[in-house]
Amino acid sequence: MKKILRLFAFAALQLGAVASHAQAADTWPNRPVRIVHGFAPGGPIDHLARLLAAQFHEHFKQSAIVEAKPGAGGTMAARYVARSAPDGYTLFLMASGHAAAPSLYGALPYDAVNDFTMISMVAQSPFAIIANPNAKFATVQELMKKAKAAPGTIDYGSGGNGSGMHLAAALLQSRAGVRFNHVPYRGGSATALAVVSGEVPIIVTSMAGMSAYIDSGKVKPLAVTSRQRFALYPDVPTLAETVLPDFDVTAWYALGGPKNLPPAIVAKLAEMVRVTLKRPEVAEGLRLQAADAWSTTPTEAQAFVAKEVTRWTQVVRDEKISAQN
Repeated sequence: MKKILRLFAFAALQLGAVASHAQAADTWPNRPVRIVHGFAPGGPIDHLARLLAAQFHEHFKQSAIVEAKPGAGGTMAARYVARSAPDGYTLFLMASGHAAAPSLYGALPYDAVNDFTMISMVAQSPFAIIANPNAKFATVQELMKKAKAAPGTIDYGSGGNGSGMHLAAALLQSRAGVRFNHVPYRGGSATALAVVSGEVPIIVTSMAGMSAYIDSGKVKPLAVTSRQRFALYPDVPTLAETVLPDFDVTAWYALGGPKNLPPAIVAKLAEMVRVTLKRPEVAEGLRLQAADAWSTTPTEAQAFVAKEVTRWTQVVRDEKISAQN
């Protein structure tokens, strides 16, 4: 009899928890939401987070606060979100470097796939090799020739160890058989300023956020890393057609939250992203930032991130990429 009573009590608790979650989902959001990302303010991901925050208020009549937690290629932010309550009030705007973090950093205090509930992909953009106009090479072919002649003497900047920018550059070096000197910065905005000022001759970065510098002639794109040329800059060649056949790496951004985020909240957020990215002014704003809007279902986003983690685990192992190279 006592065992039966305990079972009834447990069932009642479970039903109460389900009812509580359902009620919370019905009233969500009734206070400000945080959109966390792992890079310094002012870069492409920060711009994207603020775009989402503005549309969040438009869609839900509630404010969203962007919170940057830079460090270790975005893993500081990922850890913070993974440990947050799954109540819909802490969200994670992740970048493509998230997929390589497990293989780069070893024992992370979270699982890059299973400790997050994906909501939707948000945008994608090719990486590019961007040069200062005064650099001693005008094309990517000339850059590779000089790099092979003098290994380790050409500096390149990225958004930090373990960032997607760093990974694209590490893979490029491995495939091309060249070696640059890595100079990590704290995010995309600092990286862009470094190449504009001539502090480094080249950077490997997402095209997102670089349009103003390219259009003003302050920097010159030597090549993009996607398989196809980028529509906004059709005259810029790809690495695949110049020096590395079949090279294809693209930056991506996705919105997620802690694991066990209630499905009703996930559905509301996915719909907000879908509606937001269909707005012509938002899509055009992204395009001018050299990024393409990319909305998916939560299931598609979860599957994509899982596939990317598998892909980059293999690449990091095969190419012997470390967080320092």
